[in-house]
Amino acid sequence: MKDIPGYDTFVKIEPIDKGWSGNTVDYKQTKNGHQQCHCTFGDSLCKEGFNKMTDRTERVRTYVNGIFDRIENTEEKRAAYIHSYGVSHCCSLLAIRRGLDLELAAIIGLLHDVYSYKTGVIAWHSQNGAEMVRVAFKNDLTDLFTKEEQILIKSAIYHHSNKDIVHDKYDELLKDSDILQHVFVTTYGWEYGQRLLCVMKELSLPAPNIAMLPKKEAVIKPFDQSHVGDIAEAIAKKRIIGERSNPDYMQIIRYFPEETAFDELDHAWCAAFVYHCCHEAGLSLPIRVPHTAERVADCRFACVVAWYEWGVDKGFCHFEKDDFLPRRGDIVIYNNIIPKEDKSENSTWCDHIGVIVSCDGDSIMVAEGNVGNKNISDIIRRKRDDTIGCYLRIPNDYAYDGWKTDYKTGEMKIVKFMGE
Repeated sequence: MKDIPGYDTFVKIEPIDKGWSGNTVDYKQTKNGHQQCHCTFGDSLCKEGFNKMTDRTERVRTYVNGIFDRIENTEEKRAAYIHSYGVSHCCSLLAIRRGLDLELAAIIGLLHDVYSYKTGVIAWHSQNGAEMVRVAFKNDLTDLFTKEEQILIKSAIYHHSNKDIVHDKYDELLKDSDILQHVFVTTYGWEYGQRLLCVMKELSLPAPNIAMLPKKEAVIKPFDQSHVGDIAEAIAKKRIIGERSNPDYMQIIRYFPEETAFDELDHAWCAAFVYHCCHEAGLSLPIRVPHTAERVADCRFACVVAWYEWGVDKGFCHFEKDDFLPRRGDIVIYNNIIPKEDKSENSTWCDHIGVIVSCDGDSIMVAEGNVGNKNISDIIRRKRDDTIGCYLRIPNDYAYDGWKTDYKTGEMKIVKFMGE
């Protein structure tokens, strides 16, 4: 410490961070009031620790850059780099100020919006981003982070859109950094503006001259399931072929961000078709529900099983044996309608799915993706027989509320942000 220039002028020295490697970040104040931070690496672990930190960060940067470089729109690509790296730098700054892990903070900032930039989908991009990163930890970013570190990173990404709610310290770090990166914006919603003012005060910076909109509760747009039928019918009639060259098909599967998605959904995109129709009709759901540190659904909504398990959990499933009368917009889940020779040995009974267009006595007209396993969308007549597993009828007042769940505990947790 004594070899640091100006050591004899220090009047205050205190540690504000100590990482896994024994490295420290110290806050120092001199006699004339100057403040600074100084990093010190543990002697025995200095080289190894620094190299490991650099390797992890560089691996994440390579992963993020690979996603951004594939963005075709030049302005969107530029925005992705500026915002993500800007938030990463803001996270680093606030991590030093708050005594948090500098490396993890920078990585959280880099990863927080990869889903929205990869897919172009904004709805639930924070929760979908955590899901995307969960998969990346098993593939592109494998063996880099401990289980505890992975939970910290995913939790921060999962919650970062909920600026009106207070979560844990790394979650709050990302929310504040996300806003700080937009410091040149002049008009903010109440929660965003209040957070910016708090952060500027924390950093001893002058309050920006901004306009804040009045505080108000979010308005949930009612969901109309019959509209799902309208959308599904219109899309199915296009007879969309599941090929990369078909832009309508690529729109249907764009929610599922991995590069392997196209191959995985080859001749298996009926559930992705239903998800797309619901999304277009205003039924907004993350791609995997639930997804917390305590509980992760067996599969995404690109799988029929996900729809069935979600329907059971919500009480939305209805059955022919109960004299249920299906109507336009209901979702139908089939029971072993695909021939055994076309399925793997351990396949579940719910093997196909579609959206009902109409019901006529003992038959239904259904809009489907991958009709007859022929890799094409169409409208088909189906018998109301034992091939019908169940129907899903989603109430018109339904709205996804998983954002109320704390990622780490899986329990409901709502602590409102109160501002200054």
